[in-house]
Amino acid sequence: MRRNYCYNKVIIFIALCFSNMTIQAAAFAALSRSKSVEKLYSISTSLRSSSFAALDTLIDAGNAATSTAVDTLCTAVKDAVKSLASTLQVIECNSVLLAETETATPPFQASFFNSQVKVIGHRGSIYEEPENSVEGFLASAIIGCDAVELDVFLLKCGTLVVFHGDGTDESPGWLNDYCGIEGNILDYTADEVRKLRLNPDCKEFAAPKEKILSSYIPTLREVLVAVKDTPMTVKIELKGPGTALPTLMMVEELEMVNQVHFSSFCHENIKIIRDLRPERNQNGSHRYKTGCLFVEPPENFLDIALEVGASEVHLKYDTCTKERIDAIHAANMGSMAWFRGPPGMLEDTNSKYLDVGNEDEAMYQTVMRTGVEGLCVNRPNVLLSLLGRLASSVNEPSTLAPGFLLE
Repeated sequence: MRRNYCYNKVIIFIALCFSNMTIQAAAFAALSRSKSVEKLYSISTSLRSSSFAALDTLIDAGNAATSTAVDTLCTAVKDAVKSLASTLQVIECNSVLLAETETATPPFQASFFNSQVKVIGHRGSIYEEPENSVEGFLASAIIGCDAVELDVFLLKCGTLVVFHGDGTDESPGWLNDYCGIEGNILDYTADEVRKLRLNPDCKEFAAPKEKILSSYIPTLREVLVAVKDTPMTVKIELKGPGTALPTLMMVEELEMVNQVHFSSFCHENIKIIRDLRPERNQNGSHRYKTGCLFVEPPENFLDIALEVGASEVHLKYDTCTKERIDAIHAANMGSMAWFRGPPGMLEDTNSKYLDVGNEDEAMYQTVMRTGVEGLCVNRPNVLLSLLGRLASSVNEPSTLAPGFLLE
């Protein structure tokens, strides 16, 4: 009798679990029509927590193997499902209201996107060629990128090199994973750096391993000379300490001021450039282009950017909202959304943004909806293909996937 009782309860539990998952799926579908990634992540996290709590209850009940425990389990799951259903109802109501109030432009037409968005190769074309390599930057030019982004360090001998490395924005340039050795690139001379070899097993590297093995760390001069005759803009991130002045001097020496932009997470570097070169064009724009990079923009991010004289604001892709982009443009500054490296993007799409792929067209469409002027991406070929189709169907209904929406 007890065994049959438990079996029946387990069957009920399985049914309830499927109901739970169905509600979550519906919630994600509804939220994908909302206008806030932050809200999506917050609520989806709550939904997953409810599921995990129900599973914990299942484990406890299974261990106890008593009818009372199984009854408790079923009651807990029923309550969780009711709560999720209530949440879904609110979400659905809100999404309907949003749909009714946003009638200016249908969400699935090409005209809804900023189809003139600039394509910026993040560290080059990193799925085809090694990151921050001359080959990768030239490959970006060949496929039609508007710009490339690269990272710069100043070695102890005074040479500027193009390299990203391990570490944080506060402590960058470590060689552990990138080269498989201890130490920091700042501890090396140019001759020593030229002898370093990249680690093909580093998770940041997305290019074929045979290309990683034959690659090297180039100097900034080598890279700038190689791309000077291309139509691409070069966005130089002042990554390491002491890079602002020598980078500025090299750009001027090579007569590439109109082709190079300077950016940094260390906003003092932007201030250095602006204090040294405050010149403006006839239209009032800065001649020397600079960009403030933000991971999580504070409420006063615009004040911070304006205070150091930035001409652009660069936001992490999932903090790039329509309100923020509109505010940036209203302040007469340019805008760019930057994407994390391959491991970071894989983490995001596996844990936070489940309704889009790892830098697929749906993800790019989502960010484009904010009106941002440039996307600094790891897969520029995917974005270029999307923009090509958008350009050829400006007045035709689009069948593009909606993706998650940013406010």
